[in-house]
Amino acid sequence: MASVSERRLRPIYDSLDCGNSKKALQEADRLLKKQPNFACAKVLRALALLRLDRQEESRRIVEAVVAELPTDDNSLQALTICYKELHEPHKICELYEAVVKKEPTNEEFHSHLFMAFVRVLNYKKQQQTAMALYKAWPKNPYYFWAVMSILMQAIDVEEGSLMSRTLALQLAERMLKDRTREQDGGRG
Repeated sequence: MASVSERRLRPIYDSLDCGNSKKALQEADRLLKKQPNFACAKVLRALALLRLDRQEESRRIVEAVVAELPTDDNSLQALTICYKELHEPHKICELYEAVVKKEPTNEEFHSHLFMAFVRVLNYKKQQQTAMALYKAWPKNPYYFWAVMSILMQAIDVEEGSLMSRTLALQLAERMLKDRTREQDGGRG
């Protein structure tokens, strides 16, 4: 089924990639006549409209699709591109927070949520998301994402908050030492 969807979306993607937004809009309209509820086609239509400088029309479509909360990769990637081009990266965070709530056992969605927080420099949410990832799927990269998020919090602390910086650095150091001890099998 996914390959059929991909094949149907291909002309829209190709037109967008070539910079032919008008053709992409036509292709999306044609596909939506056959499949009016095809979320990804709607989002690609919104992207074409956005690139044709029809922001309000595009925004209405994006909001309608987000309200349906699709969880297919193509729709989510297209929504991410729309939000980037609308200069609203915080909406990507909101989108993936909702998607993670809807599908809490999907590791990839959690990972995308972490990256969305990276885009908006929300280090505290990055840390929380990385630790949630690590607890659900105990992999080294997720643990170190949390440590790096703590380090970024320490760097980002305003002047005069030396205590906050010190505590964050101590926490990051302790986490690294604990992890090293775990990997060494408890030695040291």
